[in-house]
Amino acid sequence: MPAGTSSRPRASLAIGCFCRVDPDGIELYLDQSLGSPGLLEFLGRRPDNRFMQMVRRRVLAIAFSLAVLALVSSGGGGRAATDRTAKVVVITSGVVPEGEGLGSGDYGYADYGLVLRNRSLTRDAIDVTVEVEAVDGRGLSLTDSYTAVTLVPAGADFVISGALIWRGSPELAGIAELAGIETKVHVGQTAPRRRRLPPVKHVSVTSSGGVIGSFTNPYKKPLPESATIYGVVLDSRGRIVAAGYDLTDAVTRPGATVAFDILGTSTTVQLDAVTSAKVSVDPCGYFAFTRVCPVPGAQS
Repeated sequence: MPAGTSSRPRASLAIGCFCRVDPDGIELYLDQSLGSPGLLEFLGRRPDNRFMQMVRRRVLAIAFSLAVLALVSSGGGGRAATDRTAKVVVITSGVVPEGEGLGSGDYGYADYGLVLRNRSLTRDAIDVTVEVEAVDGRGLSLTDSYTAVTLVPAGADFVISGALIWRGSPELAGIAELAGIETKVHVGQTAPRRRRLPPVKHVSVTSSGGVIGSFTNPYKKPLPESATIYGVVLDSRGRIVAAGYDLTDAVTRPGATVAFDILGTSTTVQLDAVTSAKVSVDPCGYFAFTRVCPVPGAQS
């Protein structure tokens, strides 16, 4: 991705985020600067759509990630000077077409999934920021999505997923078609290898294209309710054909095992072509770099 995305023409969705971050939590305010109809109106006018709650959560999760980025950039001067020997790259990416009923005449929608890999075998990557830029057939930016990942251990893979929502423009005479995504990964700091993620077991794909399984809290501290479970579904060629995520929404005590069920969002998945699923758990989510995060080096 080009270093400066601001120079590229945009037909994008703008979500203003005014937030206050402290060790006890985040207060968030969304600014509607889209004119009429606004994003929240779009999300709210389909009460019968089973995906609307997930879409709302995804918009808020993106905003929470931006809040975390604001915290790190304002208070992470010391972390920026640390040794950056861990290199995290995207090894697999995929865009999932919008589910039926999610699009409208004013907005475009798509899910995406990524598999990240920490190429270092000796250094953990902490405070990993992933930017995903949606582009049209002319290479113009439609919208951006940001995800903040607490930890990618040395030599490990980590999957993430997210949503892309963009608004059309008069110049494009409607909604521009998404041609692909571009990605950029930034590692905030590294540390000697010794950290681990919550282990995931019994992962399988449901008949509706969702992903189920369980994970265990391996830490001596509870996992906060912001712990985030990411999942992607792969076909026989290793392509990502479905993606989703969910929050635990509850504190997970040390040693406890919790079941998860990530709702499938794609209506185009042929289940007979699905061969596997990958799941990763971010133990802190939007509470990274607060006192409730159990990962060493990612605490306030």
